[in-house]
Amino acid sequence: MLSQAKHSTESISLATKQLVLALSRHKRKPYLPIWGELFHALREIAKLGQQRQENIMIYPMQPTGTLWYRYREKHFLADLPNPSITISLTQEQLIDALIKGSFAPDVNLE
Repeated sequence: MLSQAKHSTESISLATKQLVLALSRHKRKPYLPIWGELFHALREIAKLGQQRQENIMIYPMQPTGTLWYRYREKHFLADLPNPSITISLTQEQLIDALIKGSFAPDVNLE
């Protein structure tokens, strides 16, 4: 069981890294297609959250906040602590928002 948990954690980390790298590449070269890469990375994160039956913290956002996958709601959440707002998004809504530059990862992750 421990090796399976370790594999799941590594899979989440890999999917998060792919997501952040795709967003970083899009920031440098916005003319390149990115929708499919984002879809794949977010689908993997959602699939792992459903398998593990737990919420997954995807990454801290800049300048403040956290991006989550909530397995019970099957939605992504942008948790913004000031002024205490939580935005629930479908996978497609999140992808569109990420492409437009919303909910960007903290620069320390790149």
